[in-house]
Amino acid sequence: MKRRKIIGALVAVTAIGLVSCDAENTGSTNGNSVAVNTEVPAAQVANDAALLVGDDATAYVINPAESEVHWRIYRAGPLARLGHSHVISLVEYDGSLALADDPADSVWELSFPVDGLVIDNPELRARYGEEFESVPSEDDKEGTKGNMLTEAVLDGINFPEIRLQGSGFTGTLDDASLPVSIQILGRTIEQTFPASISITEDTVTVTGEYRLTHADLGMEVFSLLGGAMAVGEDIDFTYRLVAVAVDP
Repeated sequence: MKRRKIIGALVAVTAIGLVSCDAENTGSTNGNSVAVNTEVPAAQVANDAALLVGDDATAYVINPAESEVHWRIYRAGPLARLGHSHVISLVEYDGSLALADDPADSVWELSFPVDGLVIDNPELRARYGEEFESVPSEDDKEGTKGNMLTEAVLDGINFPEIRLQGSGFTGTLDDASLPVSIQILGRTIEQTFPASISITEDTVTVTGEYRLTHADLGMEVFSLLGGAMAVGEDIDFTYRLVAVAVDP
């Protein structure tokens, strides 16, 4: 498979949502049906997708060691001062990208296990100023994760994985818009994320920031004491994803 410097689309943002995944699940993008098996290495998934996209497509996989995905959720309610705003981040995830000769035919996907979410990494909290200056205890972090995984919020038992999929992009490399399908709690939410895309001989790097709300995802915010302490509506995402070309 010939490597080409093709303008492509790769983004990973996660929404606070989960999607159940069988051992094999089929996603369709621009009429190309790509079989996904969670037991198969990401490199093989990427190569299989590239073969379906076209002869000139190049397969890439996301390198988590060089990438970063995290989001912020904010305290709200009359007693907000007694709680914390939180930074949620990913350390375990798989992603693949098939860059086609025609960017509109490129496909990508990213997934991660919800039980791998990291709550309040101190280095990430330090980036975001006064709202994140408080220091949550280990019990606070465990409680926050537990609340996120409850049936009332993310239902982590029935929906153990988040999955995002998309194809192509519009705009320029420096100012791209990426269509994203977010599978969450048994439904699909369509969004468009802003991004800056950099392409070298062997890597594709996508960076961006985006704000969603719980309402955008069809979710209710977590609250206590009749709303006296609650999670705010806004969810602010930051992502930097580095995808590396793989051999066919």
